[in-house]
Amino acid sequence: MLWVWLVILLVVALGLFFAELFVPSGGLLAVLGAACMTGAIIICFRIDLWLGAGMLATSVIFAPFAIGWGVSLWQKTSLGKRMIVTEVAGELPKPKVLIGSIGTTLTELKPMGEVEIGDVRVEAQSEMGMIIPPGRRVKVLAMSNGVVTVREIREMASTSTG
Repeated sequence: MLWVWLVILLVVALGLFFAELFVPSGGLLAVLGAACMTGAIIICFRIDLWLGAGMLATSVIFAPFAIGWGVSLWQKTSLGKRMIVTEVAGELPKPKVLIGSIGTTLTELKPMGEVEIGDVRVEAQSEMGMIIPPGRRVKVLAMSNGVVTVREIREMASTSTG
């Protein structure tokens, strides 16, 4: 009788895992499949210690490959194709800000904020996380992933010794 339950649980587990690929269940079918598989492993241990150990080892070794195969199969389904971005529409815009450009902070940089350089507003971060108040002049030091790194330009006070 245990053999019958073993076969039933294995078939149900495999069916639930396969259904998870096509039915958007939020992982519920996979959890139920894992519960059925756990039940099948427990039954294997009740039948024979070596059968249980072999089933457990096979499941642990086979699971990563099955998950990888499932993900690659899922990407080819209509649901998978809608959820995975395969190409970028158009090119990224070329930056209009050059390193060394001078601009003005529009918001407080603590350390992120907005800076206006020429007539272009860009997201910026201050060098070394310094807080820079709005309205200060800054110089562009670097650009990474569309975010410019700036340093505040401190005006030197001219003193006359006359």
